[in-house]
Amino acid sequence: MRTEFCSFTVFLDFSDKSVYRIQQGGHSMEHLAETMTDFLLRRKYITEEQTEWCHYMLIKNIMSIASLVLLLPLGALIVGWGGTLFYTFVFRFLRARTGGYHAKTPHGCLLGSVCCQSVMLFLSAHMPDPVVSAFIAGFSCLSIALFGPANHPELHLSEKELKALQPRIYIRLLIVVALTAVLLFFRPDWGACTAFGVFAAALLLVISLQGYGAQ
Repeated sequence: MRTEFCSFTVFLDFSDKSVYRIQQGGHSMEHLAETMTDFLLRRKYITEEQTEWCHYMLIKNIMSIASLVLLLPLGALIVGWGGTLFYTFVFRFLRARTGGYHAKTPHGCLLGSVCCQSVMLFLSAHMPDPVVSAFIAGFSCLSIALFGPANHPELHLSEKELKALQPRIYIRLLIVVALTAVLLFFRPDWGACTAFGVFAAALLLVISLQGYGAQ
């Protein structure tokens, strides 16, 4: 318990020092994406109609890389590398199909990701029993199956396109359920991390459906 508390204290101290850097980094990433989009447009690699899509894809990929570089070491301070990798895989694996809450700025996304992952991994590290983790995973999977997906603020999918995503969500949920069940049996600590990865995806989905964040 003392070791976990010390690790979490170090993490909080590191996070506090990183908030300002995250905010500055968000502006830098947005500026970089705009510069690259303008360059591609001037060289006629993209058309005027493709600029918004290109800017979004650049921001998405830059944010994905930057968040991994930041979040994986921070998560490892709380639950170790194994639990962090399983949490990250499950969360991203589901969120790619379910959608969910998006902050209105890049640095808001990074800061929100840090807070979300930190809370979820801290809770997973204190799960009293695998049965509780299994209940959380099951409830979260059911919520995603019933309410997903959420529309994306940049893509504005049609009703037909959203319905076409649902079978893919069901397939991914089955994969996650199988993975979580195996981990809870052999490595309950890692299984708890995957359970809270599902819970995080479900929570952000519901928050988005309530009208919060970028719409």
